[in-house]
Amino acid sequence: MTAATPTLTAKRSSTAVGRLARTATEIAQPPLVLSLLLILASLLGDQWSVSIWSGVIAALFICLVPFAVVLILARRGQLTDHHVGDKKQRRPVMLWTLGSALLGCAILSVIGAPQPVWGLIGGILCGIVALILISPIWKLSGHALTLGGATASAVLMFGWLGLPFVVAAPLVCWSRVYLRDHSAPQVIAGFIAGIVAFGASYTFIVG
Repeated sequence: MTAATPTLTAKRSSTAVGRLARTATEIAQPPLVLSLLLILASLLGDQWSVSIWSGVIAALFICLVPFAVVLILARRGQLTDHHVGDKKQRRPVMLWTLGSALLGCAILSVIGAPQPVWGLIGGILCGIVALILISPIWKLSGHALTLGGATASAVLMFGWLGLPFVVAAPLVCWSRVYLRDHSAPQVIAGFIAGIVAFGASYTFIVG
């Protein structure tokens, strides 16, 4: 699927269905979804006072600080938009995200983050590396990868309480295709990659 023209995208976004798709896409920003999951994962630790801080630090360094940089650069016109629609721009973005994430990991290793947080971080790092390698060639969906990973991780961490992520995942994946930000294969591949990477990482680290 070729990229949609701005006019076509605007027309789609202006309908009721389009507004639903745009809302789902914006609410389910990967940094926001992963920040929420990291904080929830930190609550599973034995020492709550230490654990919650590990979740906050992980969310800041892995998700929120890189996302803030993207927002600033997009506002200045140095990136296409805050979704980084141009696949050529994705590798540099993910490389500095990886650097920030590794710095966060160093801090977390010092304060002693609980295993559930590390299990989730492992999946996030795998996702970042996948996007670094694939994005210059093919626009793999970061939203779908995140929602696939969030679905697997939430179910592994919380059982049936992870159901909201299971329900939200198809809506968000549909929104990316409807808005023509991605093709169906890009979304499907991202979703499957997220399930495998996050599920395998959490199972391997946490057991």
